[in-house]
Parts: sequence; structure tokens; C-alpha cells
Amino acid sequence: PPPLSQHAEADMRRVTHFAVLALAIVAHCADPSAQISRSPHRRASARVHAAPQLVRQPTQTRVIVTSSTSTADEQRAWRGFVGLLGGVMIHLTCGTMYTWGNLLSYLPPHLKYWSGSGQGLPDAQLVLPFILVSQMLGMPFGPMLEKLMGPRLTALLGGLMMSSGVLLASAATSLRQFVLSYAVLFGLGVGVAYQQPFIAGTRWFPTKKGLVTGAIISGMGSSALFFNLLSTKLMNPQNIEAVGGAFPAEIYARWQPLLRLLGATYAVLALSGALLQTNPPSYNGKYPLIEYFKRSKTTGGSGEATRATKGGGAVAPPVGPSTLSIVCSRKFGIMWLMILLSAASGLNIIGSYKTFGAKQPALNSDAFLALVGSLASIFGNALGRFVWGALGDSFGFKRPFAALTMLQGVTMLLYMRLSTSRPAFCIATVIMLFCMGGNFAMFPAQTMRMYGTVGTSVYSYMFTAFGAASLLGPRLSSVLLGKGGFELVFRTLGLLSFVSCGMTLACM
Repeated sequence: PPPLSQHAEADMRRVTHFAVLALAIVAHCADPSAQISRSPHRRASARVHAAPQLVRQPTQTRVIVTSSTSTADEQRAWRGFVGLLGGVMIHLTCGTMYTWGNLLSYLPPHLKYWSGSGQGLPDAQLVLPFILVSQMLGMPFGPMLEKLMGPRLTALLGGLMMSSGVLLASAATSLRQFVLSYAVLFGLGVGVAYQQPFIAGTRWFPTKKGLVTGAIISGMGSSALFFNLLSTKLMNPQNIEAVGGAFPAEIYARWQPLLRLLGATYAVLALSGALLQTNPPSYNGKYPLIEYFKRSKTTGGSGEATRATKGGGAVAPPVGPSTLSIVCSRKFGIMWLMILLSAASGLNIIGSYKTFGAKQPALNSDAFLALVGSLASIFGNALGRFVWGALGDSFGFKRPFAALTMLQGVTMLLYMRLSTSRPAFCIATVIMLFCMGGNFAMFPAQTMRMYGTVGTSVYSYMFTAFGAASLLGPRLSSVLLGKGGFELVFRTLGLLSFVSCGMTLACM
């Protein structure tokens, strides 16, 4: 044959040998039983003397068990993402509490004071603290009810309480009636529903607790963006300026219809989000209340069903320290104080930024202040919850939270000076809510990292620090305003942030 054919045949043989060698290497890497030893002699000996079932069977069994569990979760992972979306919807409803700084300016005069009339700072500024305190009281019931009837039914109950509170508030004729419905009933509903998306979400994505809580809770932060703009558009479409803090009667006449519309909107959001809460297939916990009704249907409600539920339907008791022992521990107390000192400034700003801005000549514009609240809710409160939660996952709790409190403290010290310019005031308010959102995102994730299965129950008690912080801000304001004005208030709150930073660096 001609030389060219000989070269082609030789090249073909080389390619064939190379392909065989490559296939052998791939087969060697893919076959776990072939990797018994690095030595070729031992590998060959193992193939001859080792029983195939002894080498392959344990590996095969492990792969089958693992893949069956993970495949079930992976195939239905979309339900986990849908549940996160439902959690955002629930928290959009919960987060409407932060619209109170905007709604307060439209509150009819007879609802501003306990006595029906008065002067100075309105008593109705305590509505937001009352909501947070009610949320604080309701939060321990959330995990307790979840253990009885699951995250979906518990979230439905909380959603009904929130929407009912706003609808009943539309008929209030005094501040006391308004507080009982809009603050207490609504706040208790927030407390019951608040943690249900966290519980279900961290079961779907157990290695991304900070990201899950940050994503869900961003709904709470962004809520004011939508509802501040909606409320201002419905209440004051002509952008009429307040004179001496008061609007014309035609604006106050729109108050009751606004609350009815908001109550119906909250019901659609919260109840739809609650229906999307599910557990992953790998979760095998049972809920006594649901099991009781299931067994009652099959056995006709006999006593045997009740005994069966008590025996086999309950979730296994938790392993490790009890919730009470954790709540009484030194570490819990330190974290509680860190929340109190850090969250007071942000909660004070979100509840009073519009009242404060209306008294500053450079800032007195209803449309501008509503815009500030909306921008601060999305780029501050919402984005902050997501960003700080992700930073906690990546770098741990200590360094990100120390940076948060430093940024918050510096901004608070400069807040009065920055209020002389609209852009500077807007940026400062966004930063304050950015840090406030971080407080609400980082502590629940850190609590679940530290305490595992009882983390949600522990956090329901730790959240009382946020309730206390919401009361601390207005109390400090009322005491310090007469002594040094807003400048003294803001400086004091800034110093509290620095104290929280020092506790973080020294104790965490």
C-alpha cells in the first residue's frame, strides 16, 4: 500500500489506543470498587479475592437511600420556592405596620389623643409600639400552634387576625377602640403568622437560613413602599399641604374607606401566602390537631382516636437544653440587650420621620415625605434585610453586626445636620432603615443557627427586645425633646448603637 495509507492506519491505531485508554480511566474513576487502594497489585488482588457483594452492597445501599430522599426534595423544590413567595406575601401584610409613620399624618383629630383632643405630640404615635408589643406577645404562640396544626393553618389564623384588626379599626370612634383593633388584634396576628414562613422555608433549605429569612423578611421591609404610595394617593390625591399639622376635612373623610380597602387587600395577601406554606417530603413530623381530625373521620370520633393521637401523632421531644434554660442564660440576655440598644434608633425613625420632617422648613412637603418613606422601605428596610441576612451567612454574625451598628450610630449622630437638605435627609433615612432591616434579619437567623430545632421558640422570646425598643424610642423622645430638642434625641440613640457595637465585639 502507498505510504500515506500506512501513516493513516498508524494514526488510526493511535487514536483507537488513546480512546481505549481514556475509557479505561473513566471506568476506573466511576467504579467505586476499583478504588480500594492506590497500588495496582492490591487493586488486582482485591478484584480477585474480595466478594462483590461485600464491596458493592454497602455503597449501593447508601446511594439508593440518599438519592431517594434527595430526589424527592429536588423534584418538588419548586414548592419550596413557591412557599418562599407565599412567605413574602405574608410579610408584605405584616410590614404594613411600618406605614404608620405616613398614616399618622392623615389620622382624624378625634383619634389622635386619648382624651379626644390635645396639643403637642399626638398619643397616636404609640400605635406602632403597641403593634410591636402585641406582636411580641403573640410570637410565642406561633411555634406552639405550628406544632399542633402546621405552618399553613397557623399562618391562616394569623392572616385572619391581621385583616380583621384593620377592618374593625375603620369603625373606631376613639383612640382606645382604634388601638385595640388596629394595634392589638393586628399585632397579635403578626406574631402568630410571622415565623411560619421561616419554619417551612428553613426545612426546605436548611443550609441557607440567613438567605431564607432575609428573602422572606424583605417583604416586610418593602411593604411600606407600596402601601405608603397607595395610602397617600387615596387620601391626598391633590397633594394638599398640611397647615399647622392639620389637613382639610375632606381628607379626613377618606379615612374609613381607606382602612376598609386596606383590610380587604391584607386578607387577600396574607391568606393566599398562608395557603402556599408546605413542608418538604423529607419532613416526617406529624401535627396532633390534624391527626386528631383525620382519625376522628375514620373512627367516627371515638375515644380510641383520641388515644391514638396522643400516642403516635405527637412530634418526638427535642434533644438538648430546654427553651426556658436558654432564655435564662447569659448569652440570651446579652443578645436581648444588643437588640434593645441597636433597634431603638431605627424604630424611632420609621415611626416619626414624617412628623419630624413636617416641622423642618426644608422638608415640609407631604408628597416628598411620602416618597422618602417609600424609598426607605424598599432600598432601606427591604434591601437591608436581604443584604445583612446574606452577609450573616457568608461572614458569620459578629463582624457584619458590628459594621451595622457603627454605620447606624454615625448616621444617627449626623441626622439632624442632614435634615437641612432633602437629598441628604432622604439618604440618611434610607440608611437608618437599611440598618433597622438588618436587625430584623440577622437575629432570627443567628438564633436558629445557635439553638437549632428550638430556635424559633427561643426567638419568639428574644423578639420581646424589639417590643421594648419600640417603646424606648418614643419614651426617650418625650423626655429629651424638652431638654435638648431633636438633636439630643438623635445623639442619644446614636450612642446606644455604639454601646450595642461594643457588646458585640466583646461578648459574641
